[in-house]
Amino acid sequence: MTKAPIKAVGFDLDGTLFETHVNYSALYDSDKTILSEHNISFLDVFGENPELRRKRLPIKIWLNAHNRSEEYDEICKEIDELSLFYETQFINEAKEYPGSIKCIDFLKSKGLKVGLLTRGGYHYAKLALEKFKVFDKMDAIVGRDYSCYDEAKPSPIAMINFAKELKVRPEEILYIGDNATDYRSAVDAGATFIGVLSGAASKEFWEKTSRSIRTIDYAGDISYIIDEYIY
Repeated sequence: MTKAPIKAVGFDLDGTLFETHVNYSALYDSDKTILSEHNISFLDVFGENPELRRKRLPIKIWLNAHNRSEEYDEICKEIDELSLFYETQFINEAKEYPGSIKCIDFLKSKGLKVGLLTRGGYHYAKLALEKFKVFDKMDAIVGRDYSCYDEAKPSPIAMINFAKELKVRPEEILYIGDNATDYRSAVDAGATFIGVLSGAASKEFWEKTSRSIRTIDYAGDISYIIDEYIY
């Protein structure tokens, strides 16, 4: 079923491992807010039809073109700080999906490494994992601030970095996520992907994305089928 026996299982955070409350509209506009504070036209930087999950490169290009390149690091820092605020704003409302905590110990009992790869910041991931007392059980945690922002999911570089932290090859990872961002990062890096129905995506969405995508209701349900991927 897989290209190679799985040696590690990776989870997305929001909508996959935990049910979280995040003001996504404000989060996704963090760059717009900060650019406005620096008197930079969002429209000039990103155009009339900006992507929802935007890269930082257009900001850098605009600053370079306007002889303001020295502001780039500070602007990125402020965007990251505002993003972290929105991510952690309602952290106390996070809930465990059925079986998501139990499956971590179960997977590790099978000799598998377990980690978290999220587009959220590391500090946000740490707070969420600590809330459910599983932070110390993770063999690797990679967030958007692990390296260059534009290398975060959906870039396959995020999965490659995750594999490096887990000390396995990308094709030895089974990654579980709830949206197309998770899917793209996994498959483009050569990892195996399973979609959950607990978050943003429906079964119809996954079928439309790719008929090859296997789905489970909750991340914890991986416990029932993991043997298919390791033997």
